[in-house]
Formats: sequence, structure tokens, C-alpha cells
Amino acid sequence: MVVAVFGVWQLGGDKAVIVGVLTTAFTAISGVTTAYLGIKAVSNTAQNIALGNGTGRPPAGGTGVAGAVGGGVDGVPAQRGPEAPVG
Repeated sequence: MVVAVFGVWQLGGDKAVIVGVLTTAFTAISGVTTAYLGIKAVSNTAQNIALGNGTGRPPAGGTGVAGAVGGGVDGVPAQRGPEAPVG
């Protein structure tokens, strides 16, 4: 910020210079902020997985809807074939 103010002051405060400096400063700050938040999110996710706090897939045949419907594998209901004729 100090460098931007000093640069605008040395170049006479032309409007085009001010717009250019502010655009560049905004881009740099946005890039650093986005990188920080992305790294922080990945770090938090990895820490939760390592500590066992992550939300993984439910076990096969669990208490969810898929487990109640047809005893599928990995939460996917089992496929049923054509019914055999009775009698």
C-alpha cells in the first residue's frame, strides 16, 4: 500500500496511473487471499480426515435410505431382475 501511494505521488496523481495502480493492487490482494483461503480449506480437510472427524461414505447396508431399500453395496440399492413365475 505504501509503495502504491508513493508511486502515485511521484507520478503526479494522474487518473490513469491511479486506476492502474489500484487495479494491480486489487489483483495482488485477491490472489493472495484466494491462495490463503484455498490452502486453509485443504489443510482443515486433511486434518479432519487424519483425526477421523471427516464425513466419509456410510457403510454398506447402513441405516440410510439405500440400506433400507434393498441391501445394496456402498449405499447403492441392489438391482432386481425379472420376477420368476409363481407355481
